[in-house]
Amino acid sequence: MSSLKFVVSSLDDIAKSRDAYRNKQLGESVQAALTAIKESEPHVPDPELIFAPLQLAARTSNVQVTNTALDCIGKLISYSFFTVEAGEKGEDGVARAPLIERAIDTICDCFQGEMTAVEIQLQIVKSLLAAVLNDKIVVHGAGLLKAIRQIYNVFLLSRNTNNQVTAQATLTQMVGTVFARVKTRLEMKESRMHLSKLKLSTSNVTFDHPESVNGNGSGDGNSPGPLGSSPNESSTGGDGDEDEEDEGEGETKLTLKDLEHRKSFDDTHMGDGPTMVTHLKTAKKPTRSISGQSLAESTQEETAEALDAEDEVYIRDAYLVFRAFCNLATKVLPPDQLYEFRGQAMRSKLVSLHLIHTVLNNNIDVFTSPLCKIKNTKSNESTSFLQAIKFYILLVITRNGSSPVDKVFDVSAEIFWLMLKFMRASFKVSQDGGWEALSTCC
Repeated sequence: MSSLKFVVSSLDDIAKSRDAYRNKQLGESVQAALTAIKESEPHVPDPELIFAPLQLAARTSNVQVTNTALDCIGKLISYSFFTVEAGEKGEDGVARAPLIERAIDTICDCFQGEMTAVEIQLQIVKSLLAAVLNDKIVVHGAGLLKAIRQIYNVFLLSRNTNNQVTAQATLTQMVGTVFARVKTRLEMKESRMHLSKLKLSTSNVTFDHPESVNGNGSGDGNSPGPLGSSPNESSTGGDGDEDEEDEGEGETKLTLKDLEHRKSFDDTHMGDGPTMVTHLKTAKKPTRSISGQSLAESTQEETAEALDAEDEVYIRDAYLVFRAFCNLATKVLPPDQLYEFRGQAMRSKLVSLHLIHTVLNNNIDVFTSPLCKIKNTKSNESTSFLQAIKFYILLVITRNGSSPVDKVFDVSAEIFWLMLKFMRASFKVSQDGGWEALSTCC
């Protein structure tokens, strides 16, 4: 309850405003929230009662009241206060969206373009950053993408230089967080696979002789190596790749124009999707029997399947975010806007290219990992993340690699170098000729 003192302070400030006197619904909602906080002490009150007055206050035309409400919502998000799940019904019997999604919508709706007050713009950036960075209640899907898009809008439309810089830094941090989470999930998945292999290799060993399994894990010579080794031998890029490179040499060579129509991964129906929320799960130490075997082994397979499904949610977020910025970076600008570096069109292209470069540079493991896969929306088959996103990366290079604008060309060249250094082998394995056409023309 001590952490809710700032909520009481914010509600008191809203209650003292003219808007609370003029708007009967707002005034009554504020008083109901204050009463709920006092009566529920020392327990936490219903989040719906706390959110209602803040949502109404954020919709007022009073800059100070709106700013106070946004600040309070942002802090409550940081405290993981908004935990109402999707599907829970309100008083009218209609299923509601997750409370965190409604909080993000409320924050985003406060931005009305370049005419939005400077302090409100900054508070929108702070509150949305809190929503995306929260690791206890992780937002996925439409809610995540809407938060990122709104920060992008603030960067693009704000006339305040400080807010533009803050929004750009926030955008970089948000996108970096999305990919860093995927990287963490892949590391966890790799560990699960190694543990599973270790259990299989020791399943025939009795526990009457513990010395046979307490060594370096080599056992009878059939068990896998240390936990840091690759989960799949194919991920090491063995000699088989060279044998496959020459296949299809007799085919007609592709041109850059052809690449723009060779989209092998179908994401036609992969929209933002519904807002999903995953909660940080506390790891529990498994109970062991006298024989040393875990009592929860019967549910391990189900848990693994659930974790794999959850992994895909994180990977899908990364795919949608990366695709969005690739689409922004590939927009063709008219000649009269090519050198307007303060214009919205060129600023949009440059920030998108820089974000793509930063993501590739800092998270190349996500793109090249054999464990990072996403399902094709048409065939429902799992496809490697790199093969799925390949079309958009190539399009970024073909549209910007020969740009007469130095700033655009420099970033495009850096992106191409990362592709050449880390992705060349994976692209050539696909045998669709895309890499050959790109490297020849570039």
